[in-house]
Amino acid sequence: MKTEELFFIVRIEVQTGHENINDTLKEMEKQSRFLMTDTSNVKVVNSEILTTKTRNPKN
Repeated sequence: MKTEELFFIVRIEVQTGHENINDTLKEMEKQSRFLMTDTSNVKVVNSEILTTKTRNPKN
């Protein structure tokens, strides 16, 4: 079996009660789950969620 590295781009839109986007990111990193499971032909060896933040421009 060979090892491949795949990259997934995921966009998540959230509603939050936090005033600061950094607090939203911290909470999401600590408490949320993103699940990738093994399949019949693929074994998930390692995964990492890379987070970033974007700010909505004020009109």
